[in-house]
Amino acid sequence: MKKLLFLLVVLPLSACFDADLDFVVHDDETATMSAHMLLGPEMYGMIAQSGQDPCEEGVGKVNADGTFSCRVEKTDTIDNLIAEIETGKQNAASGGVNHNQGVTVERMDGPYVKLLFDLAELKQAAAESGADASMMGMLQQAFQGHRIRMKITGKDIVETNGMLSDDGRTAEIIIPLRALIEPDTNLPDQFVTIVQTE
Repeated sequence: MKKLLFLLVVLPLSACFDADLDFVVHDDETATMSAHMLLGPEMYGMIAQSGQDPCEEGVGKVNADGTFSCRVEKTDTIDNLIAEIETGKQNAASGGVNHNQGVTVERMDGPYVKLLFDLAELKQAAAESGADASMMGMLQQAFQGHRIRMKITGKDIVETNGMLSDDGRTAEIIIPLRALIEPDTNLPDQFVTIVQTE
């Protein structure tokens, strides 16, 4: 989904936020990717002052406490999503921007789809932010208690390195924001899940 995961890569370097990313594989050869991001008042204020729309592809709302909620959702065929992701990779190879950076969706033999989220890219983006030691210390304090949650749902989860639900239909991983800027052996480099589609 255009800009969705791109935002998840750059937001941790800017300010505090929480994000929920859901990928639902339906039994009719379609999939829904949705995200809910909650931006802190400082970050929302900074973006608003720049004149940019922080939720141009979704539904945004300013909350009473000054935070900003953004909900983005897209449903398409699995093949179209795969093609869109591949186009993004080709754009990046040509020097352009890949808005679905770090995401791979591929078909496997049988009615199975493999989804991969490259968490190492998130950690690398933080490491290359250029923040000095004092800034990193401030980020560690600011990130405390904030997280990104990724969840994949389908007819049946065949394999995952995330947490599997009791009914075997959902896999998820919770990424503390602090894990993006300091070593965390509990955070894998990739969140990989294989889903049965029918």
